Amino acid sequence: MDAVSSLEMYVVDRNAEWLGVPRLVLMENAGAAVARNVVGRFPGARRVLVVCGTGDNGGDGYVAARHLHGAGLWVRVVGLGEPREGAARANFEAVRRLWGVELALAATPLELLALQDWFLWADVVVDAVLGTGVRGALREPHATAVDLMNAAPAPKVAVDVPSGLDPDTGEVRDRAVRAALTVTFHRPKRGLLAEGARRYVGDLVVEPIGIPPEAEVVVGPGDFAYLDFSRRADAKKGDHGRVLVVGGSLEYSGAPMYVALAALRSGVDLAAVAAPEPAAQAAKAYSPDLIAVPLEGPRLSLRHVEKVLRLAERFDVVAIGPGLGLEGETPDAVREIAARVKKPLVVDADAIKALGGSPVGGPQVVYTPHAGEFKALTGVEPPRGLRERAEAVREWAGRIGAVILLKGRYDVVSDGRRVKINATGTPAMTVGGTGDVLTGVAAAFMTKTRDPLEAAAVAAFVNGLAGEEAAAQLGFHITASDLIEKIPAVVRRYAREDITSPRP
Repeated sequence: MDAVSSLEMYVVDRNAEWLGVPRLVLMENAGAAVARNVVGRFPGARRVLVVCGTGDNGGDGYVAARHLHGAGLWVRVVGLGEPREGAARANFEAVRRLWGVELALAATPLELLALQDWFLWADVVVDAVLGTGVRGALREPHATAVDLMNAAPAPKVAVDVPSGLDPDTGEVRDRAVRAALTVTFHRPKRGLLAEGARRYVGDLVVEPIGIPPEAEVVVGPGDFAYLDFSRRADAKKGDHGRVLVVGGSLEYSGAPMYVALAALRSGVDLAAVAAPEPAAQAAKAYSPDLIAVPLEGPRLSLRHVEKVLRLAERFDVVAIGPGLGLEGETPDAVREIAARVKKPLVVDADAIKALGGSPVGGPQVVYTPHAGEFKALTGVEPPRGLRERAEAVREWAGRIGAVILLKGRYDVVSDGRRVKINATGTPAMTVGGTGDVLTGVAAAFMTKTRDPLEAAAVAAFVNGLAGEEAAAQLGFHITASDLIEKIPAVVRRYAREDITSPRP
C-alpha cells in the first residue's frame, strides 16, 4: 500500500467530503476502528484512558471513547481543551453527555499533572493528541501530555500517528509517544515507515474509513492546499505573481485579453499582453488593468522572438497561444520562443498546433488542449471513455515530459505519473473564450505553487465552478467575461488568503 504525505491525506480527506462523504462520517469510522483494535489487541483490558487534543485527531479519540464505553469498558477521557468547531466539537459534546464516561479538561501542564493518577490507573492509554498536526518541537500542554503517557506503565495506542512524530519524515524533534500499536487511516503516512520510527510506532495497522478511491483522483477543495494565496503585510507590487501573455493577431484580439484578465482575477499582481500591434492597441483601449506591449506588424513573427524573450525575463510565467493564428512565420516564432524561454510555460490554442509533432517538454510546462488540439499535439484522437482517456493523457504527458490538461466534459490532467479528474463545468461554457479564461487561471496558479499539475487541476476546478455560477445566474447566455467576474468569489470560498506579518 502506497504511503502518503500529511498534505496528500489532508487533500484526500477534504475531497471525500466534496464527493458527499462528510468528515463526521470519516471521523466516526476512524474512532470506531481505533476502538476495535484496542479491544482486539488487549482483550484483558478493562480500564482505558483516552487523551484528546482539540483538533480532528482528538475528535477521533472522542469517537473511540464512546465506542469503548459501548463495548463495556471503563473509560476516562482527558481533553487538552475543548474543540472549537466541526466534527471534533460534535463528538466532544457527545462524550460530555455520557453518564458512564469520566471527562476532565486539562489545558495546562499543572492541570495535567493533577491527573497523574488517571494515567497510572489505565490498562491501555489511547493517544489522540496531535496525529498529523505536529510540526517541530511540541508545545504545552502537548509536551506534558506526551510525558505522562510515556510514563504510564500501560501500553499506548496511537491514533493515526504517535503524537510528536513528524508524519512525513518520521523525525522526533523533542519527544513523542512510544506506542505499542498505531492505528492509521486510509493509507500509511510516510513518516510511519521511516527508519527509526518503529520504536515509536510499534505495530502498524492501516484501517479503511470510507474514503472512496475517487477522492484520490477528483479535483476538489482539498487541492487548494497545494497553492499559497497568502500575502505578507510588507508585500510590494509583483510579489504575488507576474504573468506574460503572448497572443493575438490582426484577426483575434480578445483571446489574450481574456487570459490576462483571468490571471488578474485569480490573484496575480501584474498581467501583460505582448501582441501584434492591432491586438495590443485593442487591449490598451479595452482595460486600464492590462499592460499591452505592441509587436510590430499584424501577427507574431521571427523578428519578435528576441523582444519576447527579453520581456519574459521580467515575469514569473508565460502563457502563449491564444489568438495567434498559424499564418506566415507565427508557428516558427512559437517554436523558437517555447524552446528558449526560461520561465514556466502554459501552452494553449494555436501554440499547441504550432508545436504539434515536436512538443517542448519540461517540469514547468503545461499544455491545455481540447480534443482537436490534443490530436494536433500527439497525432492521436483522445479516447471517449474516461478511464481510457485518462490513461492516454497520462501516457502522452509522460512521453512529452510535461503536464497535459485535456479539456472536456471531464477535464483530465496528468504529469505522466499522477492523474487528476475535474468534474466541474456546464454545457453553457461551450461559448468562445472560456478556454482562454482557463489558460489565464492556470498561469496565475503556477505562481502560487511549484506543482504545475495541481496548478492546472485547480484552475480547471475554478474555471468550471465560475462557469456553473455564471450559468446559474444567466442560463445558456453567458460569455467568457461572465466567468472572469465569478473567479474571485470561487477562489475566496476555498483558498486561504491570510495576511502574514514580516519577521522583525
